[in-house]
Amino acid sequence: MTLLLDLGLVLLGTVLLIFAAKYLLEGLIGVSAAFAVPTFILAMLVISIDLEVFAPAVVGSYQDFTALSYGSILGTVVFLIGLALGTAAAIYPITRVDFPPRYVVLLGAALVANLLFAFDGTIQTWEGLLSIALYVAYLIYLIVDLGRTRAAPTEITEAEAEVAEVRGKPLPVYLLWIGAGLLALVGGGIIVVQGVSGLLQVWGITETIMGVTVLAIAANSVELVEAVIPAQRGLSEVVIGNVIGSAVFQILFTTGFAALIRPLQVEPVALTLLAPAVLLSWGLLAVVVLRKRLRRAGGIGLIVLYLGFVAVSLTIGMRY
Repeated sequence: MTLLLDLGLVLLGTVLLIFAAKYLLEGLIGVSAAFAVPTFILAMLVISIDLEVFAPAVVGSYQDFTALSYGSILGTVVFLIGLALGTAAAIYPITRVDFPPRYVVLLGAALVANLLFAFDGTIQTWEGLLSIALYVAYLIYLIVDLGRTRAAPTEITEAEAEVAEVRGKPLPVYLLWIGAGLLALVGGGIIVVQGVSGLLQVWGITETIMGVTVLAIAANSVELVEAVIPAQRGLSEVVIGNVIGSAVFQILFTTGFAALIRPLQVEPVALTLLAPAVLLSWGLLAVVVLRKRLRRAGGIGLIVLYLGFVAVSLTIGMRY
């Protein structure tokens, strides 16, 4: 009964997070648009911000489940590349990928910086501040570079269309969305962490492994849909852009903000198992971008690798 209750809490919290992230981001876009912030800059926020993992990671840090938070962040990267991208390609093979390789390099740099912060076993507050500063620098570069070169034009067009759909409502509506979104985001994060903490006691595995498996999968479940839909429409660069944007946001901003709440504990398994898996995932993504395609067999291969990663993680987690 306890197991079912905990799983129910994870499911309920996940649903709240999905809707909260949507309305909070749209509320922020609407308020910003009312103050004449250019559509292009708002589109960059759509491309780069992903709040579903952010809330449970911050709540987990506040409740002293810091290893759980860090595990969910690393697990997100592996999930996005292995399961989300893999599923999209397995259903709708991705061809003609026209995405700037430099953004894959920037993601790699963000991963290396994150792992260097974690190398001594703790991500301290000052490292959290530096991580946020790096994200702000990345966001500025994104706005300037894409505004100047209009690289990844399909992704920009899609994001600008999303912004256009949000515009035009009265300001009080946007403020209501922001307020309700914040409450639901915090509430969803608390519920998810409560459910996951219960599962920790039932299953007896480490916080990091619980974060990299159950929490990362639950919080990123909507990313499967957000990868498959543009793949179905042939918008390959949108698929890749969503993966890279979400991964950079979690690795730099979510890690940084969670570390400001409380220094993040990095369990040994995060460096011995998860770090190599994250770097391998990045390498596979780089291959996809450089080869400009991911066929169905490759997508299935990514899914198999991800499922194997989850199985190995759970097995190792139960030994600690």
